[in-house]
Amino acid sequence: MFKNYKNIKTRVKGIGNCSLWVADNDAKRRKGFKGVSKPRRNQGMLFVYDEDVNHPFTMSGVKFPLKMIFLDRYFNVLEVLVGRPGIKSIKPSVNYRYVI
Repeated sequence: MFKNYKNIKTRVKGIGNCSLWVADNDAKRRKGFKGVSKPRRNQGMLFVYDEDVNHPFTMSGVKFPLKMIFLDRYFNVLEVLVGRPGIKSIKPSVNYRYVI
């Protein structure tokens, strides 16, 4: 589904074992899940930033709801938000380093 993306397997608290595509540059982060019908259960994407950020995420072109888990640099959960198709953007109330 995502050629040229690294894929990692990890356990996510409250979800279980997951397979995550790594979005580690601007182009991959912009693409996200745009144009994807729906990933399989426990498949997702890990958005990686080099420093703490607080960028909004757009749901433009995403066809299914997304649970977004915002993490600090130590992978502690900071905030969990749900994005739905048709919502313009989602922005957490905190700075984050990673998003699942």
